[in-house]
Amino acid sequence: MSLIAEIMLRSSTTALFTLVVVGIQLSHQYFYNGIKSGLEPDLKHSLFLDRIGQCRWQRDLSIFLADMRIVQRNHTHYVISGVLRIRRNITQPTTASITIEICQNATQCRPFVDPAVSMGDVCKFLYGQRNSSLGEILGHSVPAIECPFTKGLYRINDALVDYKPFRYFSPHISKLWRIDFVGESDGKRVFCVRIELYVYSWEDMLPRY
Repeated sequence: MSLIAEIMLRSSTTALFTLVVVGIQLSHQYFYNGIKSGLEPDLKHSLFLDRIGQCRWQRDLSIFLADMRIVQRNHTHYVISGVLRIRRNITQPTTASITIEICQNATQCRPFVDPAVSMGDVCKFLYGQRNSSLGEILGHSVPAIECPFTKGLYRINDALVDYKPFRYFSPHISKLWRIDFVGESDGKRVFCVRIELYVYSWEDMLPRY
């Protein structure tokens, strides 16, 4: 084999090896870029938890949740961390409701459920959620978040959130969803937490030629 042919063979082999390695890395990254979602056993959707934090333009409420850090652990779980600030003691009963909207973009949304769904007394609701994803989040708070809500700074450290709370959000209805948790006490709004997420079917994510 001539020297030129040998160099060309080595170059082509190196290029092929690089292509294979990069392809594996991209596929691995692509698979884990979003947790699986949908109704079992058909978990064919990919869900991207984009934001958990204070409702926009409502930063002065008594309870403030800074935008949480969201990191994907695997194809079923996210790990979230954040800081919750309670600015005053809230001694009166607190009630809450959930609003779910479907959106065309970040500013154009319409109600998916109308009117908002009442959660009733927040403390009773939270007590009933001890074994849920919400209970998992609250269980990782230092110090613990307890009722009645007490003024202070609460750190939520590395709480696991799986796909199950989001398995009913279908990309066939909307790819962008927005969920608001709103609480009131003594006739005044005291907290508003927003979750923003995207959900796609795998078919929608495939390149089209």
